[in-house]
Amino acid sequence: MKKLKDYITLLALSISYSTITFANNDFSDQFSIEFFASNNTSEINLQTAFNRLQGKEQQDLQNETIKIMQKNHMEQSTFENLLGTYKMSNDQNITADNSEKIITSSYQILSQEKTFKLASKLATTLKQESVAILVPDRKSQMVADTVIKLKSHHYTINETIKLIHDKLPAQYSQAFSLHLNNNVCSTFDNTIVDEIEWLGSKVKPEEIKKSFPQEEITFHYGKAYLVYKNGQKEQL
Repeated sequence: MKKLKDYITLLALSISYSTITFANNDFSDQFSIEFFASNNTSEINLQTAFNRLQGKEQQDLQNETIKIMQKNHMEQSTFENLLGTYKMSNDQNITADNSEKIITSSYQILSQEKTFKLASKLATTLKQESVAILVPDRKSQMVADTVIKLKSHHYTINETIKLIHDKLPAQYSQAFSLHLNNNVCSTFDNTIVDEIEWLGSKVKPEEIKKSFPQEEITFHYGKAYLVYKNGQKEQL
């Protein structure tokens, strides 16, 4: 009887492994997929976005995204609070934003279909125009995510925004995320920015490196998308 139980267990594991491998056909050799979501529904400035990031709005955002992930049978994800800006599709104005980076478990491989459906579900539930996603892929030749690690100096939020405007072409100031130093006592005026992150293939790491020679520049290959409520997607 014990041998029979062991055989059944091995058979179940074999079937489970085959299912996971099949799901990997869409996004091969992937790492964790990242979703960039927000619950902000109006045009706001950086100060207001920072206040939302520190307040109930951000906690509500995290709670809602956890519910969505659980309903869609996702394994435990990790979360990171971000302060950012993006161009609104309805009027092309630039707005600040409080957002959440949701990093899926690297042990759960997602198909394209499930990834895009989950992004669309997030956009719909959170009442957003779209949700950005990053699908890293080291086999790709396309840069999808670029990050400056600010190590030479402790720049505040306003100082960082000025650097982006002064040192880089205008397109770089339209959509980016700031990774803030996690100091609970900090205010908007004295909060330090640890990293600046851009999604999409239009961002050129060598251009950023030239403008910020003293900082550490990292990038990831893959693809980045905007996924809309109706399921349509746009590659960045």
